[in-house]
Amino acid sequence: MMALLAAILCEPLMAQQHPNHRLGNRLNYVVGTEVNITDSINAYKLLYENIPQDKDFLNDPIFAIIGRRRVFYFSVGANLKLGLCYDWGNPSDNPQGMSVAEIQKAAPGDTHAFQMTAQSSNIYFNIIGFPNSANQAGLFLSLALDGEPGNSYKVHADNAYLRWRGFTLGYTSSLYNDKAADPYTIDGHGPIASGGHNNILISYQKFITGNIRLGIGIEGPTTDLSTYIPDHLKDEKLRNVRQRVPDIPLYVTYAFNSSDHIRLSAIGRLLTYRNHVANRNQNALGWGLKLTGAATFGKSVVYAMTQAGKGISSYIQENRNLGLDLVPDMSRPGHLVEPLSWGCILGLQYNWKPNVFSTVVYSYMRNYINPFTHASTGIKYTDQLRYGQYALANVMYRLNRLLLVGAEYLYGQKNTFGRETLSNNRFSLQVAVSF
Repeated sequence: MMALLAAILCEPLMAQQHPNHRLGNRLNYVVGTEVNITDSINAYKLLYENIPQDKDFLNDPIFAIIGRRRVFYFSVGANLKLGLCYDWGNPSDNPQGMSVAEIQKAAPGDTHAFQMTAQSSNIYFNIIGFPNSANQAGLFLSLALDGEPGNSYKVHADNAYLRWRGFTLGYTSSLYNDKAADPYTIDGHGPIASGGHNNILISYQKFITGNIRLGIGIEGPTTDLSTYIPDHLKDEKLRNVRQRVPDIPLYVTYAFNSSDHIRLSAIGRLLTYRNHVANRNQNALGWGLKLTGAATFGKSVVYAMTQAGKGISSYIQENRNLGLDLVPDMSRPGHLVEPLSWGCILGLQYNWKPNVFSTVVYSYMRNYINPFTHASTGIKYTDQLRYGQYALANVMYRLNRLLLVGAEYLYGQKNTFGRETLSNNRFSLQVAVSF
């Protein structure tokens, strides 16, 4: 028994985790027949490794049901988050997260707004089947409330996946994203250059040495195009054609420990669109490269990310839903081209005490697009995001294992191709109860 316990305690955590992920090392409450301390530690470890790498799942499991003959471990967790925010400048209509790209010029007398939300709340179910066997499998399902902007509380699944022998099958954050390198923010939208794309996927990830991990996958192609429509077809109900080829992300990570790491990610896409002038389908190649990492230096944690690519707007937080995966090439009517986009994030967290930390973040994102005209999205070229800036500072205080409170100031600036500059300020308070 002591040898097994020592092996469990000494085995390194293989899954890359967010630096703020709390480690309790064992479950507080275990229900089941013939359970003991070894069950508590082993079940904790396996359930912990099955949780997504995301700042919305920072609390480790504290409760589990152990099945008869230890055939399964089952745990339930939840995050109840109440947020209050006050905007001044050009207020956002979304109290859960502020999008720089969606900032609109405020109407006269409407430059301030107070809002409340509980949209960042979620509940999740974590199951490990056949633990410590060759057929061990992990099932994870989380339900969240932030599916739509404003104060609409529609429940939706933000994670639903199965992990087995290094494979992940289901719906979760894209393999192109590195959530373990995202700084902590109360703002649910997050830095403008971050990865903001959950996807249906099949991926395979494996440590080939004690420090180097590789990952590759195929993902459902989600495209957001601005189609060129000739004058004689403007009254027709035209739609973009469906995609034929999955997106292919891959990465290599060097892990210094369970949280400190550096990662190089890439993605390739074959985007199919309809040329309404030539009356035939054509293809464009999209690609992206991303370098991310997190490193701890004493009481400080540094988060960094930089990425660039063409035709990958669906995979960049601030470019989503702007029709920028492909845009019309006005020198060749009917043809679409892949705009170049790049962005970066730098975050610094300082841990004042074990239960108090502060984070400052700066993010920049820029698009390079030639003037175009289209009628499919209703967005004028001059209104499109040329570049944006995002800066915040917060302080978080963990009163106990279940309760986290914090305050945050956020500044967002939008600069359009029409040379218009719009900005907004937001002060937020948050109370989160998590287990």
